[in-house]
Amino acid sequence: MKVTYFVIAIVLISCGTTKDINDTKVNTYPNSKYKKIRRTYSGTLNRTEYDELIKRLETELKTTFPTDKSILINYNKKAPNCSSARLSEKQNKIVTNNRIRISSRLSSNHNAIDFFVYAKDSYDREIYEQMTGFIIDSGFFSENVFTYHKNCGGFLIIKPNGKFYKRYGEDYYSEVEAILKRKKI
Repeated sequence: MKVTYFVIAIVLISCGTTKDINDTKVNTYPNSKYKKIRRTYSGTLNRTEYDELIKRLETELKTTFPTDKSILINYNKKAPNCSSARLSEKQNKIVTNNRIRISSRLSSNHNAIDFFVYAKDSYDREIYEQMTGFIIDSGFFSENVFTYHKNCGGFLIIKPNGKFYKRYGEDYYSEVEAILKRKKI
């Protein structure tokens, strides 16, 4: 809960709604424009779809998933809406460490395994490259999983029963916890 207040405080303290990043205007404030472009998808994969997706994810993430655990994939990329793009490098390191801690705790408490994947052009790429456990996207996630390119952050949860939930937008851990607790998505 303190982390949520910390992130909200940083967002409120920072001024302005856009920032020039590499000559591109980026909406860095969770304003009405930002809220309108967030997207959420959920559904159920049949057994064949689930098995094929898991096989591909295992290849991309270079791991084998336990069959009884949910999978949480945290994803970051460059996009025209990114509230974290306004933060300083020091603030982003703090936020990133908090994200890792919260995701790890939620995964541990709710029988899940978590991953952090980032695109080559992510705003905080330099931070992610220094963090153990962050995986650079080969292009698979951007082209096949996180295909909506309006938000720089998002997550995907896949449950062992084939249920999935995908959300585009940042600051989502209360939502992740609620989904991991539910038997049905």
